[in-house]
Amino acid sequence: MKNLFIGGIGILSSILLFGMTLITAAVYSLYVAKPYGAYYNWRIGPFGSVLFTIGLIPLVISLIFFFIGINYIKKGINE
Repeated sequence: MKNLFIGGIGILSSILLFGMTLITAAVYSLYVAKPYGAYYNWRIGPFGSVLFTIGLIPLVISLIFFFIGINYIKKGINE
């Protein structure tokens, strides 16, 4: 039961972190796409440029939390 609870918290935290990162990038990309906004890379577009500006670290941490949560849920089910 304890492992299921820890796994659920890990999955929920990864979903929240992933979602908040994408929402932040979407809001900031609206500013970047304006005519006199910040500079963005034309090959990956404003959204991709903003994701690199915010950083890929939150997305990687989100994936790590997700897989750790899945692992704890597997342990909890097998107990």
